[in-house]
Amino acid sequence: MSNDNYKTARDLAWRVLLECGIDALPVKPSVVCRHYGWVLADYAAGAGSIRALGLAGLTGRTDGFCTVTKNHTYIFFDSSLPSGRQRFTVAHEIGHLLLGHVGPGMATVENREPTGSERAEERQANQFAARLLAPACVLHEIGALTPEAIQRACGISRQAAQFRAERMMELEKRGKFYSHPLERQVGRQFASYVAGVRGR
Repeated sequence: MSNDNYKTARDLAWRVLLECGIDALPVKPSVVCRHYGWVLADYAAGAGSIRALGLAGLTGRTDGFCTVTKNHTYIFFDSSLPSGRQRFTVAHEIGHLLLGHVGPGMATVENREPTGSERAEERQANQFAARLLAPACVLHEIGALTPEAIQRACGISRQAAQFRAERMMELEKRGKFYSHPLERQVGRQFASYVAGVRGR
């Protein structure tokens, strides 16, 4: 992924946290969907809409997908998956929508877990989802740096937490937190949560 694509995903994740007033972990993707007025449903609850949209064939081969019609934006997901994977799937689809990967009449198909081999849009949506669900400055402040600690704090899968822990190791070595004004705003927004975690 190009550095520009990465920065776009990172900055967008910060903006979404700020716009949606999210100030604690774990981040709830449903709050983001409500903020933007999108329909969020699992495959069972959304079955009628999925059939009406002609997308029933996607449910058997994907963790989730999003689609845009003239009147609505939808995110559908497989609720039989572990909750951490559901959370990442929905965040990934939010990324596709906000990054402009999906237009009217289009649908995206979620890759099952971040593997590093996806095409550029999938990688960018994964970058966004990881930064939305596990913001680096917050993990830094609460000392959640191992996969286990990240998984516990953020409610994501072990695999996603492992990827995030590897990235956190790089960031901790560089020690360059809060160099961007958006990250400073996110830090302030999470300040009460951080204080609460530190006080436990």
